Order: sequence, then C-alpha cells, then structure tokens
Amino acid sequence: MNSEIKTNKKVVIVTGAGSGIGLAVTKKFLSKKFIVEASTKENVTELNKLALSSSTYENNLVINKINLNNYEQVKDYIKLIYKKYKQIDTLVNSAGIPQGGLFSLTKIEEIRKTFETNFFAQLHIIQLVSRLMIRRKKGFIINVSSATSFRNDQGNIAYGSSKASLNYATKILAKELGMYGLNVNAVAPGVTNTPMLKNMDEKSVETQLSNSSNNKIAEPEQIAQLIYFLSSEDASHITGQVIRIDGGQ
Repeated sequence: MNSEIKTNKKVVIVTGAGSGIGLAVTKKFLSKKFIVEASTKENVTELNKLALSSSTYENNLVINKINLNNYEQVKDYIKLIYKKYKQIDTLVNSAGIPQGGLFSLTKIEEIRKTFETNFFAQLHIIQLVSRLMIRRKKGFIINVSSATSFRNDQGNIAYGSSKASLNYATKILAKELGMYGLNVNAVAPGVTNTPMLKNMDEKSVETQLSNSSNNKIAEPEQIAQLIYFLSSEDASHITGQVIRIDGGQ
C-alpha cells in the first residue's frame, strides 16, 4: 500500500508540542492551514482536545508520542514523515527541560541530562530534517532558546549553558546550510506563562522581570507569532539570528 500523501499544503514539525510555547506554535500553524506533525514525549491531553476540533483545522493535526532522546525512534519518525508527504517545510524545536540549582549542589549527571535534551537531541533532529530539506533547496528551522542564555543569574548553569550552546549552533548551522537555501534562526523568550514557569527559581523570575522594560510575563502566543513569521517568505533574508523576545531585558 502506498502511504504517500500528495499535498499542496506546507508541513511543519513541532517538538515539545504538548504544552506551553510548543502548543501555542501548533495552534498558530494550524490556523495558517499547515499540516502540523506535533510531537510530544507524554503531554497529549491538550493536543487531543485540538484533535477533537479537527474539522476547524481541516484534519491537519497529527499527534506523535516521541522521545527525542531515543535517536532510533526519532530517525524512524522523520523517515515516516518524509515518506508520507515528500516534504518538510519547517522544523520548530520547542522541546526542552528545565533545570535549576547552584553549581556546587548540582550533579554533573543532571547537567549532562539537560544538555542531552536541550542541545544534543535538537542537533540530532536538525541533522535528519536538514538533509531532507536540502533535497528541495528550501526550509526553515527555528530553535526555541531562552533569554537566560544571555544572563548570569545564579542557579542557571545547566539550563542557561544548554541554551547558549543552542544559540551558537544556530549561527553555525545558518552558515553551513544557507548555501542550500535553508534558514536557521532561534528565538530567546524571557519569562513566559508556561508550565515551565512553575519550575523556575522565584528569585530568577523576579530579577528578569525587574530588569525588563515592561515588567510583564509574556504569553506563549506572542512567541508563536514570531516563530511563524520566521518560517515565512517575509523572513527569507533573516538567518543566523537569535532574536530575544524578553520584554526588553
């Protein structure tokens, strides 16, 4: 049986789609008539609610339970998507895990675990997807970083460093993949109203808000709007950038 689906719609992969910024990104791309391959490790409740509104979104939502740290599973997942549509137009890397704690009290294993998810798993899926995008000489890759990657707040050695590494990788990948027509950017949100906010150190949150220009917590939809713009032809001359969306810190 031929499982290929011919479509004139664009296809986006969103990781970490089950909540927070990833869920907002999923909704945004669905509203723009994209086929959204939404992946999440375990949070499927909100995505299932969206699926119940499938008629609203023209049945464009596909939910996948994927562990990004399982490289073989991810490899099979990307192969399946490409086999199905013969195209991947956009990749949004929104998956990530929080980690906080003073360096002297943090096990190196915890730092390594944070990097595995927030950095190495991101590079792995980018490598797989970009190879397929190169075949069509076009594609947009957007990484979700964090404003903490630019800050030296105490307790952010693991999370901040993992996101800073993602920032640097974004710039290198933009250079290497630009000759093939691919755009690679990152967005770096400040304090945002997501489930992860509950896991952030309260002092760190207060410091970021007090250092911002508007002293406001962002909504995930504001981040999603920027991500969608970076995946559009209007942003075709923007690449290799880490765009802060942090209320002016």
